[in-house]
Amino acid sequence: MKKSILAVCFAAAGVLLSTSSLMAAEPVSRYIVRFESEQIKAKNPSHEDVVKHLQAKLKKNMALVEKKIKPVKSARITPLWIANAFAITANEKDIKTISELPNVAEVKKAEYNIFIEKDINKKKVKPTEDVQWSVKKVRADEVWQTFKIDGRGVVVGVLDTGIDGEHEAFKDKILAFRDFTADNSQAPVDKQGHGTHVSGSIAGLGGVGVAPGANLIVARVFDSKGGTTTDVLLNAMQWMLDPDGNPETNDAPRLVNNSWGSDNSTNRTFWVAVENWVTAGILPVFAAGNNGMWGGKVGTPAGFPHSWAVAATTKTDTLAYFSSQGPVAWDGETLMKPDISAPGADIISCAIGGGYVSNSGTSMACPHMAGVAALMYQADPTLTIEQVRGLAEDLSTDLGTAGKDGKFGSGLVDAYKIIEKIMQNSNLTKAFAAYEASLATEKALIGVTAATPLSAPLAASIIERAYDLDEGQFRALTIDVQENCGESAQALLNDVKAARTANSIHK
Repeated sequence: MKKSILAVCFAAAGVLLSTSSLMAAEPVSRYIVRFESEQIKAKNPSHEDVVKHLQAKLKKNMALVEKKIKPVKSARITPLWIANAFAITANEKDIKTISELPNVAEVKKAEYNIFIEKDINKKKVKPTEDVQWSVKKVRADEVWQTFKIDGRGVVVGVLDTGIDGEHEAFKDKILAFRDFTADNSQAPVDKQGHGTHVSGSIAGLGGVGVAPGANLIVARVFDSKGGTTTDVLLNAMQWMLDPDGNPETNDAPRLVNNSWGSDNSTNRTFWVAVENWVTAGILPVFAAGNNGMWGGKVGTPAGFPHSWAVAATTKTDTLAYFSSQGPVAWDGETLMKPDISAPGADIISCAIGGGYVSNSGTSMACPHMAGVAALMYQADPTLTIEQVRGLAEDLSTDLGTAGKDGKFGSGLVDAYKIIEKIMQNSNLTKAFAAYEASLATEKALIGVTAATPLSAPLAASIIERAYDLDEGQFRALTIDVQENCGESAQALLNDVKAARTANSIHK
């Protein structure tokens, strides 16, 4: 893996504690120093544009800091360019000097917080259905059968307690894993179970996942208590934006599932990071929170305008008693939250060590929405974040007060209606382009190998979908691919031709 330009910069620059304070052995703490954020001016910037802009901006700000603080090689610093910030272990004297610099917006201690609440009604179960009720409720199984869309070729990020990489439901699913906890495990692991359950609802095989064809990039951020420090969490969010550390390769997921958050509805700690995800084209799907039983509002980051907040419903389409409600307010303006609803009560998904477990929470609703989004991105890889959110909300089933309300948002997500609408305006040429992108992602994340867990299933899906085209449609597709796609897509087109010929012979 190539080192990022900023990583090299920080290695060369050293760190920021003064020699005198170090010798005095004054008490130190972990802090996050944030500079003023600045929106990228380019219209529709690429992933590379976003990452390089953020890294360059932080490098420039850091240069001003280094003029005031003599570099010493012994202090621990972490660049957090995703938030135009850095984390540093320092004493109060040095932090006061840094905080008084004109380009510094704020300095906060990097506190440990619980971001994942205790499990609600968690219990081991033995599934009695081939497809779980919650998957049927969002009509994902109908999408698989009717449109041959199951999420293949789409990469979903997961920030959670990790994932049980040995569970049979995740075979060939995990493209990348990184452990940000003190364990620093090299193999995909989950000692709590929350992340494994969540990942199963997104892409698990065996009827538990909404998008069983999708692949996962997983960051283990939270410990067995569901907690972590804010600097570690920001670092994990940053990794999601550039997993291989090379801005020139677009290996970031199309969306990130965030079944975590704070009950604080006004905390802006992660505002800039989520904003930069969106700028880079990453859809941020967040659990609305489980504070509804106490009358609590939708928390953060779910409550941000640029986050997609998911409420939890039951088997009978009522609001789960724990689901946090809205509206919320930002800068004096009222914002209706949550945005949309999905099943979140008594959800059956994967358990650590194998088997299945039932669990409840908006943490369980969130991955159902993430799975539907993965289906949407396979159906049309060119969809923007605004289009994904707009289509899903416009075509949802209104369950509460007419229109978007503070309980269900726009309503219960309906995958079938959404994909049906998308397929009316989409064609297979976009799938060929997505196939080429998946090859590049695989090369960045896992290198060139005989196993192609991302592109091979997508290629199979494209071939399967091409069976239903009549000769006129296929001729149009051929011209389109030849004019607009590269060599890899051309090779796949030849495979499609051969498959169609074989299929017609054996009919």
